[in-house]
This record gives sequence, structure tokens and C-alpha cells, in this order.
Amino acid sequence: MSQQTDEQQIRALIAKWMELSRTGDLDARMNLLADDVVFLTPGRPPMRRDDFVAASKSMEGKVRIDGQADVKEVTVHGDFATCWTWLEVSVIPLSGGDTMKRAGNVLSVFRRGTDGQWRIWRDANLLAAV
Repeated sequence: MSQQTDEQQIRALIAKWMELSRTGDLDARMNLLADDVVFLTPGRPPMRRDDFVAASKSMEGKVRIDGQADVKEVTVHGDFATCWTWLEVSVIPLSGGDTMKRAGNVLSVFRRGTDGQWRIWRDANLLAAV
């Protein structure tokens, strides 16, 4: 069996992230993030790892997340890689009510760890209501 290329590993990481978002497995998603990850979103201050954990825990048992990620481009530069993705996300309230839908471009930077695994290091999320 051949090893995956760096691009294939990054595409697989994105697919895994989407799967884990659907199942709500926060611990497994944390393994896909660098310790010093930063999320950038419109109109909000940068979100660090602890902020992401707190926001995720505040939604546990209240919503289900579903979505599709269409990876447009992956470029690898040594131990860093950039990825442009078109992302569509639905946040579905478990108690009923309107589903919140967002879509837009995401520009992510991945860093290869000392263990050889790629992790999300920076993520600029330009999702808007649809």
C-alpha cells in the first residue's frame, strides 16, 4: 500500500473534520488542530483553541452540525500548506426551529507536526448566511 501524498493527507483531514463535526466528537477534532491554532471570522476577534473548545461545548446537546466541504486547491510548502475550500454548513437545532445555513470560502493553513501529522494552524472562514 502506498503512502498518501501531503495533499491527500490534507484532503483526508478536511473530510475527517466534517465527519467529526457531524458526530460531535470534540476530542477527536482537537487532535486535528495545532496547539496555537487561530480561527478568523468576519466581525469577530480571533478565536484561539480554548475559545473554540468553549464555543463547541456550549452547543453540545443543542445542535447538530452538517455540511459539505469542496476543496478547490491545496498547495504544500515544506511543513506548511494552504488550502482553499468552499464550505456549506447547516446548524440544526435539536429542539426544533429554523436551521442556520452558512456558506462561503475558507482559506486554511496547515502545519506538519513533529509527529509527521498535518494539523490546522490558521483558518480564515468567510461564511455568510444563505
